[in-house]
Amino acid sequence: MTISLMRESLKKLIPDDLKDAHAGLLMQRGLTEWDKDDKQAKADLIQKIVKIPAPKKDSLYALAFTRWVQATSDTGRFATLAASISGRLYTGLNSAGALETGISTSHTYGMPLLAGSSVKGIARSHAESIGLDESHLTVLFGDDSDSGSLKSGALVWHDAWFIPANTPPFAAEIITTHHQDYYNGKQLEADEMESPIPNQQIATQGSFYFVIESAPGAQAWAVYAQNLLIQALRTQGAGSKTASGYGYFTEAAEEAQRSIRNIQEAQNQALAAQQKAAELAAMPAHQQFIQTWQERMEEQPNKIIGNQAHDKLYQEWKAALQTAAESPDLSAEQKAEIAVAFAVKKMMTKYAKWLTDKRGKDLKPILAKLRGE
Repeated sequence: MTISLMRESLKKLIPDDLKDAHAGLLMQRGLTEWDKDDKQAKADLIQKIVKIPAPKKDSLYALAFTRWVQATSDTGRFATLAASISGRLYTGLNSAGALETGISTSHTYGMPLLAGSSVKGIARSHAESIGLDESHLTVLFGDDSDSGSLKSGALVWHDAWFIPANTPPFAAEIITTHHQDYYNGKQLEADEMESPIPNQQIATQGSFYFVIESAPGAQAWAVYAQNLLIQALRTQGAGSKTASGYGYFTEAAEEAQRSIRNIQEAQNQALAAQQKAAELAAMPAHQQFIQTWQERMEEQPNKIIGNQAHDKLYQEWKAALQTAAESPDLSAEQKAEIAVAFAVKKMMTKYAKWLTDKRGKDLKPILAKLRGE
């Protein structure tokens, strides 16, 4: 018996070629019909999901991921790592829904994720397996045992985000169930007489970005936890069916690492520029003038006199010096400091390729005026 699960008017909204769909929503609401004996609709939906490509650079998810990496770039507060799945990963496997499969996805973006609680559990299981001291476990993971001494840990284990590289996030898998009646409790022993039942599933592939946040003064613990997590992902794995080889991680592929590195470097450069701008704004006006023009000149030290960019720079600099010499807002001492910073002999030595004798002569009366002569 076939049961319709979706109104006819909605079916046309789910075409075969989905370029930018919410995979989590498709898993929950995308199945159009259900038939106990015919799983073709399920197979078709799974194929639609696994055809969803990796997020593009300008996609909503990619922008959100970039923002998350930027927000966690402070190495004094966060310990991060990028790791790639060695094969496939099952996480949040759900067999209770109509699709009879599914994985954990972001509610907002529909991309795979590893819940922070799962990441924490993976690391704790590994820590306990290697005999880590109880006091260390409490610092890393907190204590919610029956002892009555509830304690929060010094770390926050955040959700692991899927890294938007070129690898599609989803993959189709087939798991063959043997001895179904035995596992369902209908048969006392597995008698090897039952027919294997292929079961279509969805798995995750690609790379993930893990983040561990530390409390003030606990950064060393975050780094320690990061090393524990790396070992756990490599040796113990994550998600379900690890005994069958699923869920093990390796060092992230170069493409994924480069994606993270580019975002972090851009963020660090932006923060450095903000700090530099703040320091400049805190300076007196004449020091701002000196700093700004020295930096502008050092950006193009090797240009020659005929270069248009340097000719323009020279004219702007000369006009700025003239304005400073005539400014009523600068004191005589401040103007004299500007004149010393841009003394002709010193400047001609440093920028001999474009600051010629003629230009030096043009500047001398302006510098003399700055000195109050």
